[in-house]
Amino acid sequence: MIFSPFVFLALLSLTSAHFSIEYPYWRGSSFAEGTSQWIFPCANVTETADPTNRTAWSPTSGSLRLHVGHHWALTYVNIGLGPNATNFNISLVDHFNQTGNGTFCLKETGKSKLVAGLKAAGLEGEAVEGVQATLQVVQISTTGGALYNCADITFNSTAALLADSECANSTDVGGITVVNANEAANTTGTPPSSSTASSTAATSSGAAVGIGVAGGGIGGILVAVLGAGMAVL
Repeated sequence: MIFSPFVFLALLSLTSAHFSIEYPYWRGSSFAEGTSQWIFPCANVTETADPTNRTAWSPTSGSLRLHVGHHWALTYVNIGLGPNATNFNISLVDHFNQTGNGTFCLKETGKSKLVAGLKAAGLEGEAVEGVQATLQVVQISTTGGALYNCADITFNSTAALLADSECANSTDVGGITVVNANEAANTTGTPPSSSTASSTAATSSGAAVGIGVAGGGIGGILVAVLGAGMAVL
C-alpha cells in the first residue's frame, strides 16, 4: 500500500497532538503497541504490581507535569483510590482549558479538593499514609474525543513538590479556568462585572490576571487566565 505525503502528515499530526505524563511518572507509555489514548480509563495500559512504578505524592497536594501537543485542550485531573482503581471520583481539576504546546506543569494540584475528597473517603491523618491511588488525566480537544493517561501514586506526607526549576511551563503554554458566570453569580449573590475579575491566578510574570464575562456575554462564561508556576485550588 502506498501512502501519500498528505496521509503521512495527517497521521504524524494525530500522534503529535497526543500528550504524556512526565510527573508523576506515568503507568506506562500509551504510545506502545496495544495501547491507545482513546481508551478509557487509562489508555489500555495495565497497572503493574511493581512498587517502583508508583510515585510518592503528598495527600495535601502534589505536582503534575505534562508534555502536551494541542493548541488547546479542556483538561481534567481525577483520582481513583486503591490498586487497579476504576472509580475516579475525586476531581482535582475540572473544566481547565490548557493552551499551547510543550511542557505544562501544575505545582500544587487540587489542594483543597484533594483534602476534601480524601476526607469524604474516610482518609485523614495517618489513615491516608501508604494508600495507593491512580491519577487520571483527561484532555478533550478540537475533535471532541477524550484522551486518557494515568500515573500510579502512593500517598506519603513527606513527599515533596517539584522545584520551581522542574515545574516551569514552556513559552506560551498556560491555561484558562472556565466556569459558568451565572453559577458564580448565584454562589456569591453578586453578578460578575465585565470589568472586574472574579477569579485570579499568578501568571509567569507574577501578575494576577482575571477576565469576567457577565451572563449576557459570550455564552455566560467566566474565565481566569493562568500562567507558569500555577496552583489549581
